[in-house]
Amino acid sequence: MPEGDTIYDYCWYPPMSSLAPETCFLASSSRDNPIHIWDAFYGDLRATFRPYNHLDELTSAHSLCFTPDGTQLFCGFEKMVRVFETSRPGRDCEKRPTLAKKQGQTGIISCIAFSPEHDVYACASYSKTVGLYSRDKGTVLTILQGHQGGVTHVIFSPDGNLLYTGGRKDPEILCWDLRQPGKVLFSMLRSATTNQRMYFDLDV
Repeated sequence: MPEGDTIYDYCWYPPMSSLAPETCFLASSSRDNPIHIWDAFYGDLRATFRPYNHLDELTSAHSLCFTPDGTQLFCGFEKMVRVFETSRPGRDCEKRPTLAKKQGQTGIISCIAFSPEHDVYACASYSKTVGLYSRDKGTVLTILQGHQGGVTHVIFSPDGNLLYTGGRKDPEILCWDLRQPGKVLFSMLRSATTNQRMYFDLDV
């Protein structure tokens, strides 16, 4: 699966099953390239999504995340999330600004995650913030602040009540109780001394 330049992000199709080859694919985004859909078995290019900016220039997504049912692909850009219908490759998409009238979330949207139980998704930004948005219209619900560096990974707990976030050059993984938005429930220390995107997972 050759990409022409630095890979920004990738994500697997959530309903993927080896028993159904048509569901076995992943999405990837790289610098100066559109979003590609790749066959997971053979590495063939299946489809392309082409995001364009206000100057009608191809722009690269910094983050990717399928909805849990796989029907849509959410893509992060500077102060913007674009939503593509998975079944309709091409350039048509819904645009969801994260900043309007100087309110909301600034910076590049570096990662996206969906709540497994609620109609909410989280967008992290290199501006050291995490925004919670309604899935249906993208309305901002709250902005979480507390990281020392740009946030590079977010993950919900299985019940959707907790959100774990980590940033680059940030030694803490923060756990937020979303029943009391804005409050850090606890933090965990780790080693993160570079600008690399450092992933983590939950053992539950």
